[in-house]
Amino acid sequence: MYTEYWNLKCLPFENAPNPRFFYPSKGHREAITRMIFAIKTRKAMALVTGDYGSGKTVLCRAAIDKLGVDEYAVAFVNNPRMDSLDITREISFQFGEEIPSRGKYEVLHAFNSILDRHAEKGKHCVAIIDEAQLIMDPATFEDLRLLLNHQMQDRFLLTLVFVGQSELLDRLRTIPQLIQRIALKFHIPSLGTDEVGSYVLHRLETAGGRGDIFSETAVKEIAKLSRGNPREINALCDMCMLLGSLTGKKQIGPEEVAEAGAERGA
Repeated sequence: MYTEYWNLKCLPFENAPNPRFFYPSKGHREAITRMIFAIKTRKAMALVTGDYGSGKTVLCRAAIDKLGVDEYAVAFVNNPRMDSLDITREISFQFGEEIPSRGKYEVLHAFNSILDRHAEKGKHCVAIIDEAQLIMDPATFEDLRLLLNHQMQDRFLLTLVFVGQSELLDRLRTIPQLIQRIALKFHIPSLGTDEVGSYVLHRLETAGGRGDIFSETAVKEIAKLSRGNPREINALCDMCMLLGSLTGKKQIGPEEVAEAGAERGA
């Protein structure tokens, strides 16, 4: 493992959604600000989209970390490949209560009671559905929308946040009754060329490493090959650090980036 060679405390470019490594780029700052705004103002629905590898899941986890446990009950569903009843039951379970029933109306009534109990405790309920583009049946989206019908006169008891790849918005546009409920939409942009260097530096320093492991020309090449996609940046940097450690380099240069890009087919 190259961590000892580069004097690191941990691997800096893992693609696991660890909030500790969350880099607040301009686009990610706006996305998390909008998401938190939708939740704290108790909107019915919000939608956040982004390309493959744009950092959507880590953004969700960073947003959840900003919500106080005394004020919010939060469910984070990261595998929505199930029917609407099972999604509702999973949300309920993460809210701290199980719904054993399989009947549609029994599940709905039990879920409404859960919302009421949390409201009595002064908590707003939030359900974040990650990878929502994996929901193929429009009826599932419609059933999730119906969860919002149980509300107080002046506010919603539940905020639904759909997070997914870019095609999710096109799919939701075919469901007018749902798209009209979405109070906030935002697409996470790729990192700008000037942000890639700061992103790499942030990950290195978070892992306890020095900031000059990558040369400026190497960073420019990484920005070019990755097109500002965080997952691609991570993969390239990870391979570069391995290659550099194997060849005894003191600094990663464009040669290592080119070799790493060739291995990844970039």
